[in-house]
Amino acid sequence: MYTAVKPLSKYLQLKSVRIYDGIFTLHAKCTCAILLAFTFLLSSKQYFGDPVVCISGIPQKDFVVSHCWTMGMYIMDYDDGPSVANLTKEIQYGYSRQYYNQSLEKNLLNNVLGLKNENGRERIFLRYYQWVVPVLLLQSFIFYLPAFLWKKWEGGRLKNLCANLEDTLTLTEKTNKHLSRLAFYFSQDHKESHLHYFVCYTFCEVLNFIISICNIKLLNVFLVDFWSHYIKAVAAVPAYNWDEWNRITTRIFPKIAKCQILKFGGSGSLEYHDNLCLLPLNTLNEKIFVFLWFWFILMAFLAALKLIYRSVYICNRGLRLQVLRAQTRFMSKATIWHAVSGFSCGDWFFLMRVSSNISPEHFGQLMRMVCGKRSGIEKSGSHNIDTS
Repeated sequence: MYTAVKPLSKYLQLKSVRIYDGIFTLHAKCTCAILLAFTFLLSSKQYFGDPVVCISGIPQKDFVVSHCWTMGMYIMDYDDGPSVANLTKEIQYGYSRQYYNQSLEKNLLNNVLGLKNENGRERIFLRYYQWVVPVLLLQSFIFYLPAFLWKKWEGGRLKNLCANLEDTLTLTEKTNKHLSRLAFYFSQDHKESHLHYFVCYTFCEVLNFIISICNIKLLNVFLVDFWSHYIKAVAAVPAYNWDEWNRITTRIFPKIAKCQILKFGGSGSLEYHDNLCLLPLNTLNEKIFVFLWFWFILMAFLAALKLIYRSVYICNRGLRLQVLRAQTRFMSKATIWHAVSGFSCGDWFFLMRVSSNISPEHFGQLMRMVCGKRSGIEKSGSHNIDTS
């Protein structure tokens, strides 16, 4: 089974320069990898068998399986709790013959012999399992979209500035030259480009939150009223009411269903064949979607928290200073304040992205260099004014 998902391990390897923060990585990259792993597992017959196995009196077994997979199967609406005798009777005799007299085209093309039986029970058709793999694949692409956009917009800027600084423990001559170039970069005016950098990243974070909410809605449409059912199922877990859990989850992901086939007999009359089918993959689907139930809620919650933090970060200069001090092992406020005086919000953000890709010791040295260069620029400026 590991071989099926092994290619994803390279995708999750940490890069030398990280252009995403932790929550962004969880949302865009880890979620995408999880969804792709589920897609590979559900597509691997050698691990979980065929998606549909049917018992039928028709000798052409492949035809029966293909027909039931294509046209759909159904379960009965037993919310009122029928007795075992009535349930057995309905499974044995199926629908009342009075419903067979519908149009032939409707019977053959749609595989429906009436939506209700003689006791008023409704058929609940199960066609979602045909779309489980495509939907999971689509969700993986959607979740990866912000990471893809940011990688294109970022354009390797952090890698060019921070390469070969993350693993060095001592300040060598080469490292000092690199830090000096970084300090010169931050002593220059890049407000416009840094603001564009910050706006693009914040847009991707907003997109992460929107995608989380949209995927929650998508599952609710794809698996009819999925979330309300699973809220009830999860509520039964603390009470160890596993019978209630099984009853609810089996209604969403039934392991056994019926499939009816109409075909012409040897004399040309219409024959009705009732088939019983097993859905082995629903045992796995049940576990996958309950995990996704919690995971999507967690991703939406973290994305919302990040947007709140980002809003406070933009409005509160004191918070930005404290976060920056924490990255420099609490360097004096005066040094940091002098180094970043006149910085815009975009400059602060870009500086924090650099700090997450170099060691705290190197970042502290960088801030001292920036402070020194800005002091030199100020002295040079004042000297020019005096001589003029």
